[in-house]
Amino acid sequence: MQMLRTRIFATLALGALVVGSTVVPAEAETGAAGTAGAITVVSKAEDGDRVLRYRVSTPSMERSTTTTLRVNVILPSDYRESGDRRYPVLYALPGTSNLADVWLKNLDTIRLTQDLPLIVVIPDGTYDADGGGFYTNWVDQNTSRGVANWETFHTAELVPWVDREFRTITDRAGRAIAGISQGGFGSMSYAARHPDLYGAAASFSGAVAIYQHVICRVGAFALIGTIMTALNQVQPFAPFGNPLTHQANWQAHDPATQVKKLADTDVHVFTSTGVPGESDLTDPAMVGTVAMESVLYRSNQCFKQAADAAGVEIGWHVYPVGTHAWSYGTRSLTEYFPLLMDYFERSGALDQV
Repeated sequence: MQMLRTRIFATLALGALVVGSTVVPAEAETGAAGTAGAITVVSKAEDGDRVLRYRVSTPSMERSTTTTLRVNVILPSDYRESGDRRYPVLYALPGTSNLADVWLKNLDTIRLTQDLPLIVVIPDGTYDADGGGFYTNWVDQNTSRGVANWETFHTAELVPWVDREFRTITDRAGRAIAGISQGGFGSMSYAARHPDLYGAAASFSGAVAIYQHVICRVGAFALIGTIMTALNQVQPFAPFGNPLTHQANWQAHDPATQVKKLADTDVHVFTSTGVPGESDLTDPAMVGTVAMESVLYRSNQCFKQAADAAGVEIGWHVYPVGTHAWSYGTRSLTEYFPLLMDYFERSGALDQV
């Protein structure tokens, strides 16, 4: 997030362990895009007893043939000794300019899951810490990224690949998705668009309304456009299309517009007002973290208004103090894990653990 703040706010002046590794030979024939077989494992490394680090490519993400994508997997502490026991899965999505490693380094995910019967899967949502793909299949497939089908990679390929490679619970009752910042948008958008996949979803300081309310719409246009042009160096609306001519596509991916599709999903939204705490006062990036969280707080308010209007119950968690800094992400994650495990208990997923 700090890279995001530094780079975005330099452009947007408008108020918005060492590990051993193994090279895995590529398969002779790659499976079809949109299937588990589309994923080619280029390398695999073990980081301690619990963390596996993969580098993968897929035809759905053309640039991944030269810039591989990370998929990090955190295993339960007893996974290797637990026989045929199956576990629920949390998919965790990074934010803008953040690689999958941030969930291991910047957020306290490994420690917080030490005693949980839970697999955590963390895929890249960006190439080498650029602006990211905004968790959609891009309308413009003719940019420097080439084919850029992030949603296909994450939902149609990665989920069945994980279910094939690990002892998971393979239905929505045992599968959740969460994200931070841009990843918060991704978690809510994917959950609304693929309710058959995810039984629970959470967003931490996410952009969860990009079209439904005019104020949040304008803010989203400015933020997404700046990320695309300044960080990805592509045309501003490459992911979703021109807002005037591709209005339906923006609406189809907007969690606030699609909130009714979350009615049967266990949803939790975490947001802060942008008011700095004591720890922020010595942070040289404070101006950026305050501004960004303030913008995203409004986006979360728009989402809450849409949920209320649609009669969709969500877990609404507002902190009066908090900025877009990593410590607050860990704060939200700490609060969320007991809620997530409570969901898995209610859904019956833990009966299989």
